[in-house]
Amino acid sequence: MHATSEQSFRQIFIDLKNKGKLCAPRGQKVVEIENYTYELPARVRFCNFEARKLKLDYIKHEFLWYLRGNRKDLSIMKHAKMWESLTDYDGGINSNYGQYIFSKNPVVIPSPIRTSFDFVVKQLTEDEDSRRASIPILGLQHLRIDVKDLPCTYSLNFRIRDNQLNMSVHMRSQDAVFGMGNDAPTFSFIHEMVWAALLPKYPDLQLGKYHHIADSFHVYERHFDVMEKIAEGDKYVAVDCPQIDGAKEVAHLKKVIHGLYPFDPIDYEGVWEFSIDPDVIDAVKHYQVTNFNFSTWLTTFEA
Repeated sequence: MHATSEQSFRQIFIDLKNKGKLCAPRGQKVVEIENYTYELPARVRFCNFEARKLKLDYIKHEFLWYLRGNRKDLSIMKHAKMWESLTDYDGGINSNYGQYIFSKNPVVIPSPIRTSFDFVVKQLTEDEDSRRASIPILGLQHLRIDVKDLPCTYSLNFRIRDNQLNMSVHMRSQDAVFGMGNDAPTFSFIHEMVWAALLPKYPDLQLGKYHHIADSFHVYERHFDVMEKIAEGDKYVAVDCPQIDGAKEVAHLKKVIHGLYPFDPIDYEGVWEFSIDPDVIDAVKHYQVTNFNFSTWLTTFEA
């Protein structure tokens, strides 16, 4: 029997409460577990307790931002001010994970397999038992002393085992409250996209488990009460999210939404002037977004 979303996420906070130790990186007191691993069943992705209510609109905006995959796209600042302090020396945001997953990069990946996402799908299509279907994120360029925004994630790896697509995410650091609340849906969506893209090759393939490994898994002092409430039985609020409808919807997400930007996401010559259409979501819908339930959900907002 698979664990429910409530059971999976509550156990994580119980572990933090019972096993966590105090420390203070950069002077900020946290309760931390080193080398912490948790496992989420297929489509278990929303850590939505009353004490930590998820902002679903933000989760959607962030994933759309990742799909567009441009490190100099600053539109995410409209939805979370914390990004204002993370713009790097050249005007980009290193923690836009989409640049490593969905952006074309002919320097790293030769044509025609020009994105890391496409590389993963190709690798698993050609070798069902491959261990090489990886997407690296944290790189040497991020480890300079003057970098403001150091990505928390090392890599994603995908494997087909026992007719299931499993995913492992490795992070150097993850905050259990704001970090995991947004990361779990994002990585789960990417996991499901890879699975859906592989269905033409493996029509009986099942969506497997999401394994997460964090060198430092922690909760900040300002959220100690949130940790206590969730660990002790805080009410869980379920979130409905449609399934991705196979390879056609993956192509829609990659090409239509990503393609709304008419410039090369790896052109680092100067700083781009952004003129993002305020009706960008209507533009997406113009491309038959309503044909796909997940895409419709992703581009529908409460506010």
